[in-house]
Order: sequence, then C-alpha cells, then structure tokens
Amino acid sequence: MNFSKYFFRNTSEYFNFKIFGWQHITILFIGILGIISIIKRIAVNRKFERIVGIVLLSQQTILYTWYLLSGYNLLIEGLPLYHCRIAIILMGIGLLFNKSICRKLGSMWGLIGAIFALIYPSGLDPFVFPHITQFSFFIGHLFLLWGAVYCIFIECIKIDKKDFKTVIYFTNIYHIVVFILNHMIGSNYGFMRVSPIGIGNNLHPVVYGIVVMVIFNLLMILMNAFINKQKKSSEIVECLI
Repeated sequence: MNFSKYFFRNTSEYFNFKIFGWQHITILFIGILGIISIIKRIAVNRKFERIVGIVLLSQQTILYTWYLLSGYNLLIEGLPLYHCRIAIILMGIGLLFNKSICRKLGSMWGLIGAIFALIYPSGLDPFVFPHITQFSFFIGHLFLLWGAVYCIFIECIKIDKKDFKTVIYFTNIYHIVVFILNHMIGSNYGFMRVSPIGIGNNLHPVVYGIVVMVIFNLLMILMNAFINKQKKSSEIVECLI
C-alpha cells in the first residue's frame, strides 16, 4: 500500500484513539517536557519564535490543503473556525511576524484551548492511525501550548485594558457568528451547538450558546488576571536583580 495515499486518505473508518492510552500518555509527557524545557532553558529568542511560528502556520496550511483537495467534510469540519485553529493562526502570525496583539489573543485562547484539547482530544476525526488529521491535531496543539507558555512565562506579555477589550469583543463576536453558522450548515465549530462531553446538550440551543459564551468570558477574565500576574512577578524579580 502506498503510505502517502494511506496517510492522506479521505475515507473515514472509526475513532480508535484511546484517551489516556499509551499513545495519549506519551503525547502528554512530550507536552509537559516541552513546557519544562521552555521555562527552564529558553530566554526571549527570535529564532525560537520563528521556528514555532513556521511550524504552526505550516501545520494549518497542510491541514486545510488536505480538506480542500480531499473534500472531506469541507464546510462542516474543514474551516479555520475552531477556537484552537484560530489561536494557532494568530500565534503563528504573532511569533513569525512579531505581531503583539496576535500573540496576546493567541496566548489567551491557546493556553486554555490547547490544555483542554490535549487532555481530552475529542476533536479528532474518525480515522485509524496514522492519518494527517491526527498528526496535525497533536502537532498544532503542542506547539500552540508551547508558544503560549513562551509568551506568558518567558516573554511575559502584558494585557492592558485596551488589549483586554479587544480580546472580549473578538471572542464574543466570534461566538455569535459561529453559533449562527453552526445552525445554518449543521457544523459544531467552537462546540457552540453540541458539547463534546455531553453536558448541556439537553438545553435549548440559544441557552446552551449563551452558557458557552459566559463560561468562555469567565475564562478570559481569569486568563487576563493570570497573565498580568506573571508580568508583575517578572518586573519584581527584575527590580530585585
């Protein structure tokens, strides 16, 4: 069998990835090892930023090219409208082209999204390993996580009031647009139509959408406080030094 054809196939089978199986545990270990290495060994470094940015944007380009050429659920699954896909694109642009607001948006969405996605990878497409979507999913989320950790703990980005307003406006406009689109085409971008863990699926669709928006806004408030606390701690250390 031609490996490249098998790797990029568009005929789905079934979801065989075992959550907290040995493959999953290995990926989580790699993620944690990467975090420790970044915090312990990496200073602010443009080369590191460019490498992470290139990996993130390349991963997204390859993924969407596959969706486009294969025709596999192009509208329902193949648009860059999930939280993490948007965060990956923003983080990639932010790191590669040194765009501050993209780093901040990517970090706030990306840290939360990447952690949840890696712990509970419900967004995997139904293909037997190995497949492009699986590699793309884990490479994208791992590098998004590492990029966010770098921006928050090493670069010590600061989210001022203006930046935070931009994040909140962007987040809520995104949720409203995606909520409408999901109910128009039957997709589930941003999990705004169906919960991946089943909680809340018995609610009225509008109520469920509002609950998701409220939860996400609360997470953004917590992320804002966390990021600015890291910035303040860094400034205190610099003054002591």
